[in-house]
This record gives sequence, structure tokens and C-alpha cells, in this order.
Amino acid sequence: MRKAVIIGSKRKAEIFEHLLNTVEGFELVGFVDPDDSNNYSMLGEMMFALEIAALGEVFFIDRHVKNLPFEVVCHLVKLGKHLFFDGYRHFNSGELEQLLKFRRESGVVVQIGNVLHNKPLFTSALQLVKKPRYIKLEKHCHPPMAGEFAEWMHTHLFQEIDLIQRTMSSRVRSISARPMFLFGKQTDLLNIHLEFDNDAIAQISAGRAMEPGTYGLKIFQQDRLFLLNFSNHELVEYRNAEHAEQLSLSADFDHPELPPELIKIERQVMPFDTWKMELRNFHENIAQNLSPLTHLEHALEVCNTCEWAIEKIQRKYQDL
Repeated sequence: MRKAVIIGSKRKAEIFEHLLNTVEGFELVGFVDPDDSNNYSMLGEMMFALEIAALGEVFFIDRHVKNLPFEVVCHLVKLGKHLFFDGYRHFNSGELEQLLKFRRESGVVVQIGNVLHNKPLFTSALQLVKKPRYIKLEKHCHPPMAGEFAEWMHTHLFQEIDLIQRTMSSRVRSISARPMFLFGKQTDLLNIHLEFDNDAIAQISAGRAMEPGTYGLKIFQQDRLFLLNFSNHELVEYRNAEHAEQLSLSADFDHPELPPELIKIERQVMPFDTWKMELRNFHENIAQNLSPLTHLEHALEVCNTCEWAIEKIQRKYQDL
């Protein structure tokens, strides 16, 4: 049994306590809430890290924690502690490179869980998707406030860009990005165009100009079209009927208007307990020194893409 510590609120600790009781290998010994000033040592980040490092072997970090200094995370890794992040934290590329260096030196497991790529809808689609050529993401979300564009990108598009890049299995070759101001001074629609080394293309449209409730992914390959509706947790495949020569690009997530020669197949999303799978894998990765399904290298790749897009936009639209 590995002693586990939750870095998060009391409520989050209660949730993790329930989750950890569903798997073997972890003994929850308590939680620390950095957002509570009473738990922070006045002696600084190193002393704080030493204090909490003495409590356990593995640390589960709530994605909602705000006052967790990056230096504390680095100290925990250097002290040989295994980390499980509940989703992507907003680290920049330089911080991720530094954290990767410390992880390699210490040999610990740093796993990122609770991301779109690991959940049933996409894992079911991944069994079917082969060599995609064009991916389109459409998502309705609130517009970014002035000065918060980078945070907005991380909150609303980080997981989705990660999913797109890993589906393409190729490096991003070029990026073009443009905000559109339709109803005022806020960004109502963000368009990002990605081209990959394998000549595949991805198009991202996100913002409040999209119809409310829109949240889905279209994946086109040579003889298939897949619609992933994250709002309704649905997976639909369209394939060519006999003698049909091409796929239409006009599919709508809710009401696809496709040529009659395309056959519609409603695919089953294989249900599984995402958290139980994540926690079991975390324990196995530590015990057998395996690489997590989602790790720091994935975070660094998508962070580089997001920063590239942000730099292109802010160079022209400095107020964002």
C-alpha cells in the first residue's frame, strides 16, 4: 500500500477518498489545501514541499488548486514523489521542460488523468479511426475577458488540441489563428487552422458565436467520417456505400445532411469507469515503471502549439 496525499480542498479529498477505496494499492493518509493560508509555511516553497513530502509517497493534485507554486511541484518530483494530476495544469512550456528534466532524473511517475483523450467516447472512436486526413472541432464556450486569452485557451481548448494532435500522430507544421469580433469587443469566435507534417489538416472553431450546446469533433479519413458529439456522448460513423466516390464535408453534428450513398452506423461507446482505470494504471505504472497513457510529453506538445497560436494572435491583437 502506498501512502497517498491529496493536494486540494476538503471536498476534493472526500471525492478522492471514495475513488481510492474502489482500487487497491493506495492508503489515503490525508489532504493539504494550499489555498488555505494556514497550511502554507512562512519559510517558503522548499520548506512547504519538505513538510508535505514527509506525509506520503504519492500525491494527487486537484486541477482547481490555485495557490500551488510550481517550485513545490518540482521539489516533490526531485524528492522522488509520484504525482497524479487531475487534468492539465496551466504550466508554460519552459516549466514543463524543467519538470520533465526533474522527472527523468528522479525516475518517478507523473501521470495526467481525467482528460478527453482517456475517456470512453474517444477511446471507442480510436479503435475505428485510421490515418485521419481532416479533423474539425466545433465548440460553444464563453468568450475570453481582456488580458485572459492565454488562460481561456488553456481552459477551453487545451484538451481538445491534445486530442487532435495525438489522433493525427504527426507534428504540427504550421498554424494560422484569428479571432473574430462579431457582437462587441470580446472574441466571439476563434478560428485555428493547423497543418501537419503528414499533410493532414485540422480546423478549430470555438466561441459564443457557435450555436449553444455545440461541442463535437468530425474526423475524416479516406473512406470514413466519424462524428463525436461530446455533448450527447454519441459516436456515429458514416461510410461509403458501394460505388460512392467521396465523402461530403457538410455533416452537421445534430442534423447531418449527407448524400444518400453514405451509410450511417451508430457506434456503441464502450462504457468503463474512467477513474478506476486511471487509478489502476497509476498504480501499475509506479510498480512496473511504465509510461502513463497521458504524460508530461503530451502536455508539452500541446502547450507548444497553444503558445504558438497565442503568439500569432497577440502579435496582431495586443489587447487580448
